Amino acid sequence: MLQLDVVAVPLAVARVASILAHRQFEVLTMDVAAPVDGLRRITVEVDTADEIKLQQLVKFLNRSTDVVKVVRLSDDKSHNRRGAFVTVTFPEGRLAEVVAIARAYSAEIVEADRTRCTVFAAAEPARVDALVTALSGFTIREIVMAAPLRISRPLRKGYAAVDRTRTWGQ
Repeated sequence: MLQLDVVAVPLAVARVASILAHRQFEVLTMDVAAPVDGLRRITVEVDTADEIKLQQLVKFLNRSTDVVKVVRLSDDKSHNRRGAFVTVTFPEGRLAEVVAIARAYSAEIVEADRTRCTVFAAAEPARVDALVTALSGFTIREIVMAAPLRISRPLRKGYAAVDRTRTWGQ
């Protein structure tokens, strides 16, 4: 996963996409954010396990006049989430089963009637995939997934990771 800060000028995103195409990288997801302070943030997930090829891609991107910064986001040093809407249909009277599945995966029902509902989840990609698998016992009418959202975990020197065993007020 690469995070690029690109100058917000016309065709800058197209030039980044052409670099990826010219180097024959298969882009799994590409998310382009709205411009902020003259820059656009592009998050790109490419399909490669070849470390040398990925390093070369980072070098080519850094040479582009449109690219200000390239950051590689690894799984162990970043937070990763995906959003998804899943619309399912089911026989009348089985809404409670869908609600139970949604609760088990910390998802929410955003719209429901007697035979159809839409479930929304924002979680780690594996958890969203597991939710879709759990809902596959019903008829899935539509799935809309966002590109993975990823942000680096800032760890300051001398600080350990957050202790998740403590609760507020202790």
